[in-house]
Amino acid sequence: MNKFLKWLLAVVGVVVVLVVIAAVVLPMVIDPNDYKQEISTAVLDETGRELTIGGDIQWTVFPSIGLQLTDVSLGNRSGFGDQPMLDIGEAGMSVKLMPLFQRKMEIGEVKLSDVLINLRRNANGQSNWEDLTAARPETEPAPSDSGRGAGSFTVSGIQISNANVIFDDAGEKTELKEFGLQASNIELGRPFDLQGGFSVNLQAQQLAGDVTFGGRVQSEANGDRYGIEGLEISFDGTSGSGAEALALNMDTRANANIDLASDTATLADFVLQLHDLSVSGGLDVTSISGSPEFAGRLTLAEFNPKSLLKALGMEVPVTANDAALTQLQADMSFAGSMNSTNMRDLIVKFDQSTFNGNLKIDGFDTPKLAFDFEVDRLNVDDYLPPTDSGGSDATGAGGTGEEDLSVELFRGFTGGGDFRIGELVVAGLTATDVSLKMSSDGNGIRFYPVNALFYGGKHEGDIRIDARGERPMLSADLGLTGVQSQSLLEDLAGTARLQGAGDVSLNIRTDLTNSGTVLKALSGDLAMSMLDGALVGIDVADTIGAVKMALGKQDEVVETADDSQKTEFAELMMSGKFDQGVLSSDDLSMTSPLLRATGAGKLDLVSESIDYVLKPVLTGEQAGMGQLSGVPIPIRLSGNLYEPSISVDVVAAIAGSQKELINRKKDELIGGLLGGKDDADAGDQQAGEEEKSDPAKALLDGIFGKKKDKKKDDDGGAHP
Repeated sequence: MNKFLKWLLAVVGVVVVLVVIAAVVLPMVIDPNDYKQEISTAVLDETGRELTIGGDIQWTVFPSIGLQLTDVSLGNRSGFGDQPMLDIGEAGMSVKLMPLFQRKMEIGEVKLSDVLINLRRNANGQSNWEDLTAARPETEPAPSDSGRGAGSFTVSGIQISNANVIFDDAGEKTELKEFGLQASNIELGRPFDLQGGFSVNLQAQQLAGDVTFGGRVQSEANGDRYGIEGLEISFDGTSGSGAEALALNMDTRANANIDLASDTATLADFVLQLHDLSVSGGLDVTSISGSPEFAGRLTLAEFNPKSLLKALGMEVPVTANDAALTQLQADMSFAGSMNSTNMRDLIVKFDQSTFNGNLKIDGFDTPKLAFDFEVDRLNVDDYLPPTDSGGSDATGAGGTGEEDLSVELFRGFTGGGDFRIGELVVAGLTATDVSLKMSSDGNGIRFYPVNALFYGGKHEGDIRIDARGERPMLSADLGLTGVQSQSLLEDLAGTARLQGAGDVSLNIRTDLTNSGTVLKALSGDLAMSMLDGALVGIDVADTIGAVKMALGKQDEVVETADDSQKTEFAELMMSGKFDQGVLSSDDLSMTSPLLRATGAGKLDLVSESIDYVLKPVLTGEQAGMGQLSGVPIPIRLSGNLYEPSISVDVVAAIAGSQKELINRKKDELIGGLLGGKDDADAGDQQAGEEEKSDPAKALLDGIFGKKKDKKKDDDGGAHP
């Protein structure tokens, strides 16, 4: 036993002596500074870069042996300037000696301070680091020593301070400054704390601030599993520049794990907080080393989008409804890969609307869509710019102040799906039970069929957007059956000048670039027919009565549109053509038991004006109408399309009412010229008597008789 102890003490003594020799003698015998040139030459041969070690290389001794370097720099790639790519003020690392004899690797504290890394990429896309990361010839892997075991691995601590990275991307700079990292007692299978931070400045994005991070690192002794519990990342900075810079605060929390054995990763209890925006959820990833696939769930808590945009210094849209864009929340499950995603059970509550559905996207470069969405109600008008009383947008640009729609918006994707909307409001019009199918071939979009219940009737349509040219062009075939015109016009224009149920067909084409081009480029055809309706604002029979009263007294009767007056009809039919936003029609036909009417004119949708002539004719002997029965009465509608002025051409009415007399007067005049004086005198005598009894005849005599009388006066009396 004593002999064994002697041998044991001898072995320990030898070890101690060796350690002392290594710790004391080795630095005295070997000077690492003698190898500076060899180290620099090796780096130059391997990378083509010059490595400079300006300070001395120093040994560290017992209980750890290591090296400490100062003033180290690595040259830049040719063509990227003379400034070094890497500068290190101080770097050091040591290894504890005694644990090595127990097959344990215990590294002392790793220190790195005053680091500057200059990264550059020029306008041609070349960088000053890509030559360092170029593929090298693979070497044969070292044989494994599985029989002896790997032993344990620990690091007493990592201390990084004042590390700086400047990335110049073709003139746009990103700066990461004062990076720091602290960790201690790092050992596989044992948890340890990690914390750090840095400052960042993104010039192009005008984003600057401080980032802090921290968490508790977890691992398994075999190195198969790593994770961070309580990971926290915070950003406290500004967005914008100068006096317009806005405060920006963001916090992220999560628990993250990577399992190398199963090739999976998880992100649990994830929370992102940005001002009043809060996103939470979880993520599971499989095949992380090959073709990753993921699945998870996200929840977006209710927040105010307008308030968030304002807080981020972004432009806040001005909407017709001030309450629009003030409430948003969402929830969904998702799954996918690096080239596809599938969003399921999507629920979005947006202001007063609730969206439900599914969306699948295959291929992010040229995506193929497959979706199915249902919305309870949607008022598109709430999200448009407000308009003044003249119909122009808030900028006064008449609808041209908005940003143009690009054809790129309608290109580059294929597939489609179904929309269903319980109630849809667009341009003041309301449709219910809307259903449509969308499809795309990559160069445009088609909505067909488009079905809806529309103001007591039905709507069927086929809508196409062609994006093959420089501008998005819309074409639409729309059909309305059994639509109640009064409620439709009241919603569209605020007033209804037409009542009745009717059918309308539209075949139109236009430029969809913006609201200005939509009207100015509008072309196509219109056809409509209505039964048992009325023209509101004018009583044609009453107007004819006013014409009778005005015969021979004035040239025009001006009427004011009065909603209490109306002209009922049994049938109304018309067709027309759109050209540059102007509807021209010359075949209006209206019938009723009391009258029939024709009409022709133009409706200018761009200037919102009307120039239209309606010619009603009484169909029978109406009480008190006398000679006006059966005579067309020209009624002109002009001015504002929605509040037109109404006038009656009395002269034309008189001409119509006295048509028989005019024809007889014409015959008498011709007879006087060809048949003799007696007939002419008799005609003059009869006309004189009629002039006394009918004021309208005085006007007619001014056409056919006054010229003759004036000649008599000029000659001083009767002709011989």
